Amino acid sequence: LVQGDGRMWFGDDDFPQNDTFLLRRVEPTIEGSWGSLVGFRLNAQFAGDSATINDAYVDLKFDPRATLRIGKAKVPVGLERLQSSASTGAIELGFPSELAPGRDVGVQLQGDFKSGASYALGVYNGAPDGRDGATTNPDNDLEVAGRLFFEPWKNDANALSGLGFGLAASRGEKHGNGNSFLPRYRTPGQVQVFGYLGDVNADGEQTRISPQAYFYAERFGLLGEYIVSRQDVAAPARLVDTTTLTNRALQLLGGVVLTGEDASYRGVAKPDHPFTLGGPGWGAFELVARYGRLAIDDDAFPLFADPTRSVSAESGWTLGLNWYLTSNFQLVANYSQTRFDAALGAAPREDEKAFFTRAQFSF
Repeated sequence: LVQGDGRMWFGDDDFPQNDTFLLRRVEPTIEGSWGSLVGFRLNAQFAGDSATINDAYVDLKFDPRATLRIGKAKVPVGLERLQSSASTGAIELGFPSELAPGRDVGVQLQGDFKSGASYALGVYNGAPDGRDGATTNPDNDLEVAGRLFFEPWKNDANALSGLGFGLAASRGEKHGNGNSFLPRYRTPGQVQVFGYLGDVNADGEQTRISPQAYFYAERFGLLGEYIVSRQDVAAPARLVDTTTLTNRALQLLGGVVLTGEDASYRGVAKPDHPFTLGGPGWGAFELVARYGRLAIDDDAFPLFADPTRSVSAESGWTLGLNWYLTSNFQLVANYSQTRFDAALGAAPREDEKAFFTRAQFSF
């Protein structure tokens, strides 16, 4: 998977970002199996200033209803985060993914049933909101995460065959300071607009709960998720006692494939008429739209976050056009506009207006 992006901002006095081109993802993947019992996946990330490992796990496939996954993989909480990076409707993930954990190291039991039900339940080192977990456990605390998802009409040829819904949750302890313990929250333009003060510690329990669903019917698709993240924090150096902060986010993303191909959670798998130079084919076109909101607990200000540097909420919308030239090559354009709620009477921030483009090649 290779993704090359272009980013431009408009009216960005409060967010002095440089218009830029960048490699967003360069991810070679090796995956396979040994016999019918063992499967494996190794996925590296070469974009950015240093190479990292995204996925590195082994699956012990005892039964379709019971597979044991060991290693580093996506934590089963965020619906959009669990999508392949090549299949998301918009270029960047929505607000709920800022509260959901990314990838983490642990052990996970998962399975699928013929009824359309699936589950995943695992124990992990523990990842902050919106981040991958550290390569080793930084505080000797662990996190449990699980997800139940239902597609009861998945194998039926009726109007509800593309409906899926479920519930995900996590619970763990975190004790420490810095990026391995506390999150930062960003805009759709990937600009940080919330962060904790430097002397704030994660100081106890963190829980998340996320109802989620999608529905795909022929050319139409709709994905929605809501997440609540509760975290115990404290500032011992200032004698600020432990407080539980509750942050919330939601999104609704809809799309329609203008050329008539089927929409799905995995994107448009194959255009009916791939783009051909000098030929009649133009590929497939998909129009997408998203609305979302992220709200920070009012009690975060001013003891745990600076109201002059962090917002209390952000909400915004995105419009996008996905052009699937072939099953392997895609061009994308997104425009997003985000509004901010200031905390404790701080000066209001200018809306973020961002235009992103992407060229994507995958095979």
